[in-house]
Amino acid sequence: MKDFITNKKRQPLTSGHTPWGFLRNLQAQFSLARFVTGDRFAASQSAMFYTANVGNKAKKTTMTQQIKILMILTLGFLIFNSCSVYRTETCIGKIGNLNYENTYIKKNKYEGVIFSKDYIGLMNSSVNKFTPTQTDIDSAEIVLRKGIKLINVNRPNQFDNCPVIDRKLGKYKRQYFGYIDTNGDKIIFINCFWDKNGFSGFIDRIFYKEPDDTKWKTVEKYVLDGCSYYWSIKVNLTKKTLFDFGVNGIG
Repeated sequence: MKDFITNKKRQPLTSGHTPWGFLRNLQAQFSLARFVTGDRFAASQSAMFYTANVGNKAKKTTMTQQIKILMILTLGFLIFNSCSVYRTETCIGKIGNLNYENTYIKKNKYEGVIFSKDYIGLMNSSVNKFTPTQTDIDSAEIVLRKGIKLINVNRPNQFDNCPVIDRKLGKYKRQYFGYIDTNGDKIIFINCFWDKNGFSGFIDRIFYKEPDDTKWKTVEKYVLDGCSYYWSIKVNLTKKTLFDFGVNGIG
């Protein structure tokens, strides 16, 4: 019996090459030896020890896999949720005794406010004004995305640290104003400004306690200079064209 145990080539019961794996393999082989030599109680104890270790390892592996799957599903949900944003809200404004309702809208590729025809300001001073619908804004945004690179070919005031507008179009918030021109065409005037709600805005709000800027939802944003962080453009919805593209100066 001793010769049988000594001369028989022992095959490891697990493939672990770590110190813990080596010890488990060794424990399993001791269990086999004790069983063959008659020490069945010790063999059973060894076998139980080995089985418990393998079982614990399997449980840990299963838990790790479950945690990984949960993290992947959570990340996927967050990405999907961020990519499928659609939100609107009514923003009440007031000028003197006049109340008006603007519509805030946020979609996948843009965020802005549709100004009411009742708003009185520099950017909608036209006599024949109208309040754009969300369908109007969707159409205007399509024309803008298709034509912005061409109309911005000379890139005015877009150098040094100033952003290139057609490359960073999604970073700008919009204010939309509607009017009918002398030809009867529907025009959307778009006032654009850099969105500070990114990382820099987060830092400002968390560490410097700056409040969220919501005034832009009810009052037109008018800024002097600031280079390409501020610009405007008009969209002819009837003809599907862009015109009157203007970028703030550098001061």
